[in-house]
Amino acid sequence: MRTKWIGILTSFILIFALAACSGSNGAGNGGMGKPSSTPGNSQSGSGGSGGEHKPQGGNGSGASSGEKKTIIFSTFWKDEKFTDAKKRYEALHPNIEIKLEYIDTDNAHVEADLEKFATTTNTAMLAGKGPDLLEMDKLPMDNYVKNGLLVDLDTMIEHDQAFKRDDYFTNILDNAKVGGGLYGMPLSFFLMGFAGDADAIAKAGVQVDDKSWSWEDFAGIGNKLVKDGEFKNVIAASPGSLLTMMVTDHYASFVDVKNKKASFDSAAFIAMMGQVKKMTEDGVIGEGRPYFFPTQINSAGDYLTTMQEYLSKNMHLYAKPHTKETSPGGYFRSYRTIGMNAKSDVKQEAWDFIKFMMSEEMAYSPLSAGFPINKSVYAKGLEELKEMGSVKGHEEGPLKGAAVQVDDARIERLNGYVNGAVHPVAYQSDKIEEIVYQETMAFFSGQKSAEAVAKLIQNKATTYLNE
Repeated sequence: MRTKWIGILTSFILIFALAACSGSNGAGNGGMGKPSSTPGNSQSGSGGSGGEHKPQGGNGSGASSGEKKTIIFSTFWKDEKFTDAKKRYEALHPNIEIKLEYIDTDNAHVEADLEKFATTTNTAMLAGKGPDLLEMDKLPMDNYVKNGLLVDLDTMIEHDQAFKRDDYFTNILDNAKVGGGLYGMPLSFFLMGFAGDADAIAKAGVQVDDKSWSWEDFAGIGNKLVKDGEFKNVIAASPGSLLTMMVTDHYASFVDVKNKKASFDSAAFIAMMGQVKKMTEDGVIGEGRPYFFPTQINSAGDYLTTMQEYLSKNMHLYAKPHTKETSPGGYFRSYRTIGMNAKSDVKQEAWDFIKFMMSEEMAYSPLSAGFPINKSVYAKGLEELKEMGSVKGHEEGPLKGAAVQVDDARIERLNGYVNGAVHPVAYQSDKIEEIVYQETMAFFSGQKSAEAVAKLIQNKATTYLNE
C-alpha cells in the first residue's frame, strides 16, 4: 500500500513540475471547471464553470455587498459538509453563489482521477486562473506556497476585527503554517500518536512521560521493555518507515519551504538515521507483537473505539516522542484544509465563507471525521457524546459492533491531547517523504554510509525545492 501511494504522489510532483514549466512561459489552457476529458461534477444554480474559468468577483467589498458574486470552491471528493455549508451560507447571503466543483469518481478510477485533478488544478493555478478556494488535502501545498499561489490567511485574520482567535484551537492555528504563513485553514484536524498497551508497559516496570519524552527516551524505554517485558518488539515498523515518519513529523526542521532550502546533510539528520538503525539492531523496531502502535485518532468517538480495538483491553493514547531539537508536545494532521487563490477577485467573500465553515452554525457530530477547529463546537460534541453514553464499535473490527462506554477519565485525557497538539504532520512533505524512504534503504542495508545517503537526500531535496 505504501509503494502504491508513493507512486501516486510521485506522479503528482511530476505533473506539477511540467505544469510549472508551462506556466512560467505564459502557457496553460485550463481552469478548474469541469474538464471535458475528466470525470467531474459541479454543484450550483447555474452548472459548471467551464475550462476557462477565472476567479469571479468585482471589488471585493465583502459578503454583505448587494452585488451578485460567485465563489468557486474546488475539492477532489464530493463532501456533504461542503454541500451543507453551501446551502446554509447561500440562504443567509442571497447575493453570494457558492459553486462547488469536485471529481465524480469511484474506487476503480480514483488514482487516475486524482492525477487529472492535480494536473488541472496545478495548470490553472500557475496560469493565474483556478478556483477561488481549494481543499488542499490532496494537493502539494509546499509547491503552491513557494510559487506564491495562495493567500496567507494570517493577513485576512489581522484585518478582521470580528475574528477572535481564542474561539479556536490556537495550538493548531499557530502551528498549521507553511513557510511562515497560514496558507491553508484547517477546518478540523486529526491526532497522531501511539496507542500503547498500558498494562504490559506497567508490568515491565516502565514509566512513560509522553508529555516530554524524546526519541532518546523512547529508545531507552524500548531497551528496557525488550529486556524485561513480555513482547518481542516495542514498535512494529521497518527502519525506513519509522525514519520517514520522524522526518514527516519534524518536516520544518529539515525543510525551509519559503527559502527553498533543505538540511538533510545536517548532524541532526545523520544522528536520527543512526538512532533508528540502533533501535533496529536492539530489537526496539521489528515485526513482532509490539507495545506501541502508530495511530491516527479521527474524532472523539473514534478515540473511544480505537483504544478498545487493539490486542490489549487497556490501551492508552500516547503523544509521539520528539527530537532533541524539538519542543515537547503532541502531533496533529490538518483535515479539510482550505486554501485561497492569490489571484481570486472575491477574497473578502471567500474569507467570510471560510469563517462560516469554522463557525458554530455548521452541524457537527462527535462521530464525524475530524476534531473541529472551533472550541465551542468541540465542547458541544463532547456533551453530546456523554449524553449518548456509549459508542458503537466498527462492525468489521475486533469489537464486531459492540458498544463502548463513554468514560469521563478517557475524555479528560483526550482534552489534554487535543489542547497539547502543536507539531503538524504535514501533507506537503510527500515528495521529500518518498526521497527519504527510498534513499535510506541503502543505509539500513549496510550498502552506504549515513553521510553518503544524507548527501544524496540533500541534493535531491534541494533540486526538488528549486524546481
